[in-house]
Amino acid sequence: MSITLRSRRGAIGKGWHAVALRTAAELLLGPGRASGGRADARAGRVQWLDLSPGRARGAVLGADGEVHEAQLDLAPLVGADRAVVLRIARAHPELPARLASGTYPEEIERELAREEVSLLPRGASELSHDCSCLDWPGPCRHVAALVYVLVESVDEDPTGLLTLRGLSLGDLMAPRDEAPAGGVPSGAGADDPEDASEAEPGSPGAGGEGTPGQGAVDPRRLDPAPLAAVIGEPPAALLASFFAAAELEDGEPEGTTPDPPTVEP
Repeated sequence: MSITLRSRRGAIGKGWHAVALRTAAELLLGPGRASGGRADARAGRVQWLDLSPGRARGAVLGADGEVHEAQLDLAPLVGADRAVVLRIARAHPELPARLASGTYPEEIERELAREEVSLLPRGASELSHDCSCLDWPGPCRHVAALVYVLVESVDEDPTGLLTLRGLSLGDLMAPRDEAPAGGVPSGAGADDPEDASEAEPGSPGAGGEGTPGQGAVDPRRLDPAPLAAVIGEPPAALLASFFAAAELEDGEPEGTTPDPPTVEP
């Protein structure tokens, strides 16, 4: 089953990232091979396309009636370059959704460029090729046809660039326990047990006896007015008196007994 291009005339690839990929590849192909590759791609001679880290492969039907396996290589990002991509991507949590919807924001590429990194080839020197045909050293017409099928594929689905660079959408998402830029670790808060154990006694979120955590209610300082609206004034007053007596009891020297609370009828 051959691949049918949407583009029937003119340039192949409309999005800025597809144009950038096509431009770099055409510098590798040269005008003659590029023209023949466009014609073959539009004629449906590319039978399939497979993307894997560092490599795009496809079977291309040649003019001799034989099927040749062509490939285009773009090195995966590793080490510091990969770390840069992950850091910038995770600072933009919307990026995976935008890529999955068919959009690669150009501003992300500009941020990467400032650190001399790119998801795209920055020139023909970053691309290499191979083919099972005898047209050596190439690039051959089969590689050229593969290039244009790849360009249109990436135009529609820019996650193909991630695959070529050895990344996935999941890699771009910060782990739950990783702190986003300028924030606290995801899933951690002021009432996190580990955070609370390190807080100063008496500070918001500090644990320990007699010190409520952040957001906790100390019943000994209960205001009876809001409670009275729910359960009525006498029960609210009784509860407030009870907890007030408990607070006094905590403050009494050992061996003394506070007077029992009195409640007005």
